[in-house]
Amino acid sequence: MSAWSPFRYPVFRALWIALLASNIGTWMQTVGAGWLMVELDASPAVIALVQTASYLPVVLVGVAAGAVADLVDRRRLLLATQMFMLATAAGLAVVTALGAITPLMLLGFTFALGLGATLNYPAYQAVQPELVPPEELEQAVTLGGANINLGRAVGPAVGGLLIAAAGAWLVFALNAASFVAGVVVLWRWRRAAEEDPGPPERFAGAVRAGVRYALFSHVLQGVLVRSLAFGLASAGLMSLLPVYSVRVLGVGSGGLGALFAGMGVGAVVTAALLPKLRERLSDDRVFGLGSFLVAAALVAFALVDVPALAFGISLVAGLGWLCCLSTLNVASQEAVPGWVRARGLAFYLTAISAGIAAGSAAWGQLANVAGVQWTYACGALAIVVTLALGLRWRFDDIAGLDLSPAPLAAPEGRLLGAGDVDSPALVVVRYDVRPECRDDFLRTLRLVGRLRRRTGATSWSCYRDADHADRFVETFVLPSWSEHMRQHRRRTVTDAELQAALREYLHDGSEIASWHYVRPPEPSLRLWRR
Repeated sequence: MSAWSPFRYPVFRALWIALLASNIGTWMQTVGAGWLMVELDASPAVIALVQTASYLPVVLVGVAAGAVADLVDRRRLLLATQMFMLATAAGLAVVTALGAITPLMLLGFTFALGLGATLNYPAYQAVQPELVPPEELEQAVTLGGANINLGRAVGPAVGGLLIAAAGAWLVFALNAASFVAGVVVLWRWRRAAEEDPGPPERFAGAVRAGVRYALFSHVLQGVLVRSLAFGLASAGLMSLLPVYSVRVLGVGSGGLGALFAGMGVGAVVTAALLPKLRERLSDDRVFGLGSFLVAAALVAFALVDVPALAFGISLVAGLGWLCCLSTLNVASQEAVPGWVRARGLAFYLTAISAGIAAGSAAWGQLANVAGVQWTYACGALAIVVTLALGLRWRFDDIAGLDLSPAPLAAPEGRLLGAGDVDSPALVVVRYDVRPECRDDFLRTLRLVGRLRRRTGATSWSCYRDADHADRFVETFVLPSWSEHMRQHRRRTVTDAELQAALREYLHDGSEIASWHYVRPPEPSLRLWRR
């Protein structure tokens, strides 16, 4: 299958082109903000905070952004975020052109743009499966990464030249204009109606459901831990690039733009090669290769002070960077089912952004003390050390999951009235187990317990009948009967297979029995007795 096959689909193609315009503007903004901090005579620690300010909004509201993207019309949400970022970038351009900008104000505008991107990202990633067939999702995600890095290849180079010619205000103004294409495409897109997801969720409940899923999904936890670790270890690469370009290479804004552009070119090359690379290597090996390339680039930066050589090193850094980010991005999408996809992506974005935000601040402080070259060398070591996490969490484990919806099994409770749907629900399930299978049954049942909690249960327990040695019951509580109805719709094929495996341990002829209960209304309190 061709690396470019998703371009056959008109909406994907139009959104990709609009996103490219936006990414070129964003990378022009990145170079402009970093260089403006240098012109404002900020320290390395403050310069590194530009990247912290970009990613901190994700840490603060990333999960909430994912919940919003799962609850509202994603097209309308994307329209709103694009217009918000357009207005913010325009405001930054005006303040800078008037000469009123300060380091604190620049960090504030950068934070606001990061907030818009935080609200935008989960919704945009979650609509990807609507734009291409499932078998082309990996290529679509990779092209999305290539889009970002093509923007990185073009934007910084152009931005560096424009800064030298007219000042940072111009690149901020062009960044504002870059959001117009996205607004136009989204306005014209006629999105297909979504399938009925069951009873509507409230915002707080949707956030809690997303958190429960993350807490009880081993594969998603692995993606999040490895994303956080990679973000922490690699954050210094780009956050300290303005300091490295001025203090080590002795180049101006054009040289800084060339370094960013080199990373972008390397990433674009990687995007073209990744489909073939994935045919030969597992996801874990692709990620390992990318990590070693980024680490090698950091070591080379630490040893080199020649601009031409540094540009070549930036190409290698871009190659490795996209290998890692593409693997993490694809894994975060494959690790979650459709009903919680935007929230799962928000958790991934929060994890890697938390790593980058904290890592940028930490590496900036180290650069104040030890210098940027020693800091880059320490970052290379940190990246290599994080690969040990692959012993516990492997990306290849995700490939065996089938997270498509299972056939719908309607819950019991036909006698419940409208007033019962918001009442807490209790479900009791009975199993009669063959004596020789008890241990295997209990191990499987505990995995089912994690399944129940992933899909909505707030508590789960297993008991053995005191009068029947072979009888076990599981009980689980849900916050409402509506949540139990949603729970049935959230089951995946892999979940259904796990539940079906319990039948292998039952006595011949016995069946699984279940009972459903809702909490009755509280009786009114009498203030006096007769």
